Amino acid sequence: MNLLALDTSTEQAVVTLASGSGEILTAEPGPGRRHGRDLIPQLRDLLARGGIRPGELDAIAVGVGPGSYTGLRVGVTAAKTLAYATGATLLAVDSLHVIGRNAPDEASRIVVIADAQRNDLYVARLTRTAPSLPPSPDGETRIEPLDAWVRSLESGTVVLGPALDLPRIRSAVPSEFLAPPEVPNHPIARHLLDLARDAFQAGRRENPWLLEPCYLRRSAAEDQWDARGPRPRG
Repeated sequence: MNLLALDTSTEQAVVTLASGSGEILTAEPGPGRRHGRDLIPQLRDLLARGGIRPGELDAIAVGVGPGSYTGLRVGVTAAKTLAYATGATLLAVDSLHVIGRNAPDEASRIVVIADAQRNDLYVARLTRTAPSLPPSPDGETRIEPLDAWVRSLESGTVVLGPALDLPRIRSAVPSEFLAPPEVPNHPIARHLLDLARDAFQAGRRENPWLLEPCYLRRSAAEDQWDARGPRPRG
């Protein structure tokens, strides 16, 4: 099938296309977090390179987070709009689960973390039963306080994820738990496509009208707005 997959949950967006002929193309990531400006041109150029018209897409997969609020809105909105316009099947994957597949093959206990602000983390735990198998989620992705999460780390756990790009978080994680430095802390195209295919084969389908990013909680701006109390009318 012709499968388009994208993830904008981190500063490094991933936009990739797998054609029915087996060809895989990936857009070059733009510098910094400029998803709102770069994503649509990347999608257009990638389809042109693959010689695939939007109406020829069979499925569109999107990473729904958790991660950057603004980045997620851009990616999920683009995927929903394109799926609705073309009639392609819409698929959703957990962005942290995609990153978890970057872990070394020998890692049996994997934890992926992203910054949730307010000294909290988004945490996804995965386990691998054999080196040849992809890791599977061990429970739901959730928010945990940084200090409590560090104390809960078990021997043999490998930690990776975009939160480690922040010095204040990386320095809080004991070095014996850190993934090797060559392991990416963001989603990569190959694993995004793999999870998208898994979702398709499992029969998971999303409604373009109802799919929302996985924020797990409201943004600080929304909380601050509500804390101001009722506003006068008129």
